[in-house]
Amino acid sequence: MADLKHWSRGEIARMRSEMDRLFDELCSDFDLPVMFCRIAGDLDLREEGDVLVVRLKLGNMNPDDVRVSVLERRLIISAEYADKRGGVRSMRTFRKELRLPCIIRTDEVDAAFKDGVLTVRLPKCVSQIGQRINIIR
Repeated sequence: MADLKHWSRGEIARMRSEMDRLFDELCSDFDLPVMFCRIAGDLDLREEGDVLVVRLKLGNMNPDDVRVSVLERRLIISAEYADKRGGVRSMRTFRKELRLPCIIRTDEVDAAFKDGVLTVRLPKCVSQIGQRINIIR
């Protein structure tokens, strides 16, 4: 057991980043949406009263390339952007999807992009109380 190595958080984060990069390249080789996008961080979901707030670090991505949509109880953030490497320009895509814990008032959702961080505010629907229905005879 003397060969075992104690891994620090930095080493694990570096290995995760490298694995994400490899999956990115594999997906782009087959024109598939990138599942682990290096330009985007982890989704952060918080509850602030009757609003869910989602934050996602997108770095220096152009906000015009980002799409945000709410479908039923899912938040979908996707983007298509130009990637320049070694003088070669290619289009890349990524998609992050989050299952929301409640129904959202979709007509009041707003999204803002500032300092490389996308913030989406999702107002929760007021919970409805059940009602007894009388049966007509």
